Amino acid sequence: MAKKSPKRDPRLARGKKTLEEWGIQPAAGQDLDIAGLDDRIGQNADADLALAALLGKVQTAESAQFLADWEEKTTDKHLRKEISRALYRLSQKGIQADRPQKGSGKSILTPIEPEGYLSAMDGRGDRLVWIVKSRVGGGLHFLSSLINEPEGMRYIEGTEISRKMLRQVLQDLLDRRGVTMVQVPWRYCDFLMQEGYERAEAQDKKEVESYPALRSFVSTTPAEPQAVPLPNSLDREAVAGDDTFLATSIQLGEEPEMQRWVFDAEQAKPYVEKITNAQESPIVLNQHQQKDRVDDVIKQAIAEVFSGESGQVYARRLEEMALYFAATERVASAQRALAVSLSLQKEGASGSSIPFCEGLVQQSIGLHYTEEKQQQQEEAKSSLIMKPSEFAAQAQQAQRQRRV
Repeated sequence: MAKKSPKRDPRLARGKKTLEEWGIQPAAGQDLDIAGLDDRIGQNADADLALAALLGKVQTAESAQFLADWEEKTTDKHLRKEISRALYRLSQKGIQADRPQKGSGKSILTPIEPEGYLSAMDGRGDRLVWIVKSRVGGGLHFLSSLINEPEGMRYIEGTEISRKMLRQVLQDLLDRRGVTMVQVPWRYCDFLMQEGYERAEAQDKKEVESYPALRSFVSTTPAEPQAVPLPNSLDREAVAGDDTFLATSIQLGEEPEMQRWVFDAEQAKPYVEKITNAQESPIVLNQHQQKDRVDDVIKQAIAEVFSGESGQVYARRLEEMALYFAATERVASAQRALAVSLSLQKEGASGSSIPFCEGLVQQSIGLHYTEEKQQQQEEAKSSLIMKPSEFAAQAQQAQRQRRV
């Protein structure tokens, strides 16, 4: 009875079709630009399998060494098997590649990638950024920093801890402060630290000068610029093309982390003063006129806070919050945060007609205005002196009551 031929792997057929779409033709394998294949690796799992099989037919030393180097890098067990088959076929033709000897302790010598952790941002633009790396002999190198967007690194600390201690710190932050640290690519954290350090160094902040030495325990290669590593499920074009996310962005304020997004007193002060001056003006204004003046101040605040450099700061903060919400499985909030960020990144953006921006300004100014009024009332109770503005305000109030 004739022996059945092995069943063809359907993934190879799919991968071959993808290679053909890329202009990589198996029939022309001997003419492959092998040095130019690096950019194609990792784009499609099926295509990787088909490419490995194809390279096994290219009878050159360059092809064999490419496969051997690829085998060393990949962790995909299916791909490793296909590469091994390809290298075997080439060895049968007398073509060998330099490969590490099995049992040489490769798993021990292979560098273990560091881990990155990131917290949500608060209203001032501060967030915790951590990098953790396993130490030779046990334990972890632990690098912790507080980085502001846009001011830069506020502090940096480095120590050695155990994995158990790391879990305890994560749990303690959650229990005591309500702060959740999410895992993100460590290179993004590395970039944030480097960027934050450079900004702090430009301001001559001595408290971060230990950063280069501390980082050397984690990596000795230079940090590289990184875009916010949004997951594939959070597609920028899809979010930008759906007006619903922007229209419902006010709902971001319902998230616990976003409730901390309030202007500080210094940022709110000029707008609070304008509203106070309008209400204490010696010119008698009715309620509608006062409301119009308050609305004008709110519009001015939105335009100033969410345009120019300040607008780009908020755009970056919100894009990172989209990453955070995605990591904590709050997809709708991630989409809304990204929608606001993308809108603010547009040329000439001002934040007007963006519900989230309007809500943030109104809440912030309202909060500080109320606090200032309460403080003024407390001061008035303890003082026998009446300011002219207070006298005028009382006179206007009495005049309105007589007209009613």
